[in-house]
Amino acid sequence: MNMKKITALVLALMLLAVSSCALADHLDDIRKSGKLVVGAEVSFAPFEFYMTGEDGKEYEAGFEMDLARQIAEDLGVELEIADQQFNGLITALQVGEVDLVISGMTATEERRNAVDFSDTYYVGEQPFVVREADVEKYKTYDDIKGKMVGAQLGTIQQTILETQFPECESLLLPKVPTLLMELLNGNIEGVICSRIVATSYMNIYDGLAFAEIPVDSNKNGVGVAVAKGDDNATLLAAVNATVERVVADGTYDAWVEKACAQNAELLKAQEAAE
Repeated sequence: MNMKKITALVLALMLLAVSSCALADHLDDIRKSGKLVVGAEVSFAPFEFYMTGEDGKEYEAGFEMDLARQIAEDLGVELEIADQQFNGLITALQVGEVDLVISGMTATEERRNAVDFSDTYYVGEQPFVVREADVEKYKTYDDIKGKMVGAQLGTIQQTILETQFPECESLLLPKVPTLLMELLNGNIEGVICSRIVATSYMNIYDGLAFAEIPVDSNKNGVGVAVAKGDDNATLLAAVNATVERVVADGTYDAWVEKACAQNAELLKAQEAAE
């Protein structure tokens, strides 16, 4: 084979490879498999938590799990929830273990460098939670400076603690309930936590309150995380279509209301059983 033919063959193979990459589409792969795998840490009520249904089987409840189910339904596939620790979810997305992450994930600039995000569907405050008896004691940064403060590992709350309260000692744990128990037991002096999440747990954990300590909450909001790459463009567009529809028609607000009521019911039942 002469050099011209070899060169032509190499160019043809390169063009074929480029065409194959251009045709790659993760959404097509999901539809062919018949399954959408969503990564979440299912212990972040009322975003996501476990409940027992009328059939006696445990299922993933919460307004984000309703969103995940709606996305899967709109795609025409089954939903599988991969329950993992929050700080490992982006890695799981990047390596292809999950198709999406729906887990109260704030779209910070750092995270946007690693993954893409859907349109925002939740923007919340991240206040200080303290013991109710200490509300008057902790009102400013100087009041809490040097004290031990908790935050969930790998979250926006950890970033807030480390950047806005650098002179505080930090306790970073994977679970919010554990942090709140550490606070109630007197092992730490405060927890930076999503207001809606903290409010849910206050239904069962007596003696907690929000402090007046100023916290500059991130305004980027929460979205669905999607792996970067052109092959995920149609998947991201499909997710955005669902998010836009359920927010606009009031479905999302109904999910939030239901999730908060369910979680309050669950926590009260747990309290009664103890």
